[in-house]
Amino acid sequence: MSDIKQDNLFKEQPLKGKKKVTEIENCICKIYLKNGEIGTGFFCKIPFNNNLLPVLFINNHVLIKNDKDNDTNILKLIINNEEKKIKKDITRKQYIYSNKNIYIAIIEIKPNKDKINNYLEFDSLDIKIINNFSRDGENLSDNTKFSLKAFEIQYDSCQNTKIICDKVIKYAIDEFNESFNKCKNEIDLIYKTDKENEERIFGYSFVENNKNNIKLIINGIKNDLISIYKLKKGENNIKIIIKNKITNIKNMFYGCKSLKNISQLEYLDIKDINDFSGMFYGCSSLSDIKGLENWDVSKGNNFSYMFYGCSSLSDIKGLEFWDVSNGNNFSYMFYECSSLSDLKALKNWDVSSGNNFSYMFYECSTLSDLNGLLHWNVSNGNNFSYIFYKCRSLPDLKGLKNWNVSNGNDFSDMFYECSSLSDINGLLHWNVSNANNFSYIFYECASLSDTNGLLHWNVSNGNNFRYMFYGCSSLSDIKGLKNWNVSNANNFSYMFYKCLSLSEIRALKNWNVSNGNNFRYMFYKCLSLKDTEGLENWNIANGNDFNYMFYECSSLTENKELENWYLLNHKVFNLFAENINLVI
Repeated sequence: MSDIKQDNLFKEQPLKGKKKVTEIENCICKIYLKNGEIGTGFFCKIPFNNNLLPVLFINNHVLIKNDKDNDTNILKLIINNEEKKIKKDITRKQYIYSNKNIYIAIIEIKPNKDKINNYLEFDSLDIKIINNFSRDGENLSDNTKFSLKAFEIQYDSCQNTKIICDKVIKYAIDEFNESFNKCKNEIDLIYKTDKENEERIFGYSFVENNKNNIKLIINGIKNDLISIYKLKKGENNIKIIIKNKITNIKNMFYGCKSLKNISQLEYLDIKDINDFSGMFYGCSSLSDIKGLENWDVSKGNNFSYMFYGCSSLSDIKGLEFWDVSNGNNFSYMFYECSSLSDLKALKNWDVSSGNNFSYMFYECSTLSDLNGLLHWNVSNGNNFSYIFYKCRSLPDLKGLKNWNVSNGNDFSDMFYECSSLSDINGLLHWNVSNANNFSYIFYECASLSDTNGLLHWNVSNGNNFRYMFYGCSSLSDIKGLKNWNVSNANNFSYMFYKCLSLSEIRALKNWNVSNGNNFRYMFYKCLSLKDTEGLENWNIANGNDFNYMFYECSSLTENKELENWYLLNHKVFNLFAENINLVI
């Protein structure tokens, strides 16, 4: 990094010949303001009239140059195809379009003169940050004023960007963001503690992989990159000084429970990173991730454990425009993000390359709306186990109704202890024919009263159904299971354990359980079950464990339907332990 003098930086650079110019020279720079703050700028020289015309962007906003009193129409600004006019009487002023959420789509250069003389000469300049840039250009309301300090600029990196241009220079949004993401080699982070204490400030593996790339300034004290540091009570400022490009950010903030503010990570160059796993693992104080909103994660393939244990994270709008189309591993990504209530910010995510979604929203206990996932293409996914485990505020699964899970093989523990879940009709058209493991899938879904949403499920490949409806205390209707082909299954243990409201099981009469060997505790404490009608034709010859199958089914008064069971299998015993009302 080297200082560049003002004269050299803005010197006119004639271009040879009169050929159509197809290059824009641009560099990323760091601008020091008078008040000591640092503004991040993207400086580019746009070819025009055989000269390279400078345009400066600060913090995602365009800086419009009008240096001479008589140059009244130097630039015409077009944002998202809408023209933004500039007042005619602007002289020696700079204007920044202040809406950070609107990106520059087109800059059209319309000079009054064929040649621009002395255009590139700068003094100390006044800057206004404009809140309202009206359509007619008549109302420009001021918010703040500050001055640049003689354009003291240091370059972090430079590159050439080829863009086809004529009179209109087009900036694709992704090209602008790609350049902007590279703009800082000094990044400030805020850690906050309740007391003076040794705290983890970076993950151990990140330190090992980057100790030659990064230096730190911790509360004003220079330091090498370390994992643990004694922080003072209250806010602590840790400045990252990047010496060499970071190529590995895996587990960067692993276990940094006091990390509070990451807004300046906006400027971290991550466009070539492919592994984001464990980056904010255990950052339990992190509530705002807007600093990540402009990240280009398009090369990322591993997002597993990224926000694991971020229990204060309630707003993920900063991820709304992420391109995750190359990602294949999303497992544990939002594990125990217990303050997360909806996933609308993820509605446009392209997860079509993803194959592992296990534990993704595990114990997101306040998550109540899955509509943000309605249009997700999960057709490549094979592992969905534990994905919504203990999402206790989830009332329905309507947001999953369009999911193509035909490639999935493991659905175990998928909705484990979703205690508010009462409507599973969103699963009605799921193709689960490739799945073999359905164990614990609706374990202790205490509000679930019927299985109608499972009516069309093809479970013929399933071999494990144990604990499937364990503790579904409101379940009274299992007609949705009547067409199930369970002929491949061997384990039915605890399947309807403590389904306290289940009074009849006739829907199971056509089940082929001939391959089953474990039936223990299957209907344990089904207190409302009055008879065993529906099971009389079950072929249980292969079974070897029937212990406590109908234990404490206190409403069960007779078992004449099962008389043939004792002839088929001598291991059938202890079925009805503690059933004091049963007449045998």
